[in-house]
Amino acid sequence: MGKKRDAILDALENLTADELKKFKLKLGAAPLREGFRHIPRGALGPLDAVDLTDKLVAFYCEDYGAEVTEAVLRDMGMQEEAERLGGAA
Repeated sequence: MGKKRDAILDALENLTADELKKFKLKLGAAPLREGFRHIPRGALGPLDAVDLTDKLVAFYCEDYGAEVTEAVLRDMGMQEEAERLGGAA
């Protein structure tokens, strides 16, 4: 696995079940770069941290997936997790 994929997974695994649910909700409303689309909400529901990481990387590639994840974590007020993810090379 890539380093950023691992960092995304680490960040998502540190979320509680409620936080992961909130992350999925906010992910559907996160502003995205032009040319990217949101992951369909129905596809997010059953995903655990591992599957959600795979989905993020499949939709956005590793680099942008890490950026999107970091932005959603910041929006949730989880600055420490966002900083940790942002520091992953």
